[in-house]
Amino acid sequence: MTEPRMIVAFEKDSLPAHLNRLIAEISSAAIKERGVFTIALSGGSLPSFLEELEDAFTTSYGDDDEEEEEMEMNESKWHVILADERCVPSSDAQSNLRELKKLLFCKTGSLRDLPKNQIHGINESLLEESADAVAQDYEATVKSVLEKSGGFLDLAVVGFGPDGHTCSLFPDHELLKEETKLVAAITDSPKPPSSRVTLTLPVLNTMTRNVIVCGAGSSKGPILRNSFLSLAKNTDTPYKVPRGALYKIQMEDPAPYPCAMVAPNIEGVENTLTWIVDAEAMSSGESAPSPY
Repeated sequence: MTEPRMIVAFEKDSLPAHLNRLIAEISSAAIKERGVFTIALSGGSLPSFLEELEDAFTTSYGDDDEEEEEMEMNESKWHVILADERCVPSSDAQSNLRELKKLLFCKTGSLRDLPKNQIHGINESLLEESADAVAQDYEATVKSVLEKSGGFLDLAVVGFGPDGHTCSLFPDHELLKEETKLVAAITDSPKPPSSRVTLTLPVLNTMTRNVIVCGAGSSKGPILRNSFLSLAKNTDTPYKVPRGALYKIQMEDPAPYPCAMVAPNIEGVENTLTWIVDAEAMSSGESAPSPY
């Protein structure tokens, strides 16, 4: 894995520009190299950060005399899976897919031209059977999507909570020990609803090329403070997106939270791990860097 990094947005309102730019770069590179882009998305506040995703493909951050490589969104090449989902119909207000449809896949959404059959949700007909049945079926879906991009997911964009959970992987839960399943069921989630399905750490760490962990707000400060052993301003790589700064980070080992356990490391494959947070989250840390 390449050296983990962190992008600190100077304020929450500028965080989406940093997130969307990185997604644009990764998706463009994937389509250019393999003709397809596969991505896992979480729910929560994340979909709202992606509402202006399409603008990231056309916004230039280069100098006037510097020519930037053109990026195309090309949604016909995208396949979207869910990083986790609640075991409810997609019409339910608690459904992650419902929120993604509402903000991104609607007629005015940034991913409005994404073919509907390339948005991969759970099989709702299995909801009355069991969460395990939903998970087993969704694992088959995930495997079929991964096959389209050489056996690996191109990108997972996940959030993290004030308790350090990510996807539906919660602190001290047995699912953190899962080693074989790609998708697992959880029926005792500490957050409602209790029944969910989630991607597992084996998928995120051994079958995903790039991971973005994203969060904002002061409630995330203790998680950041306890997850990083060190961080330093990155002066090796110019960072051009306004209202943000790039840092090198070193993670604590062992990781104290599920979100800090995410560390893509595929032998022979270029991997990246990028945390994107706002300055308010960092200001809650004892050794928080100044974004200015």
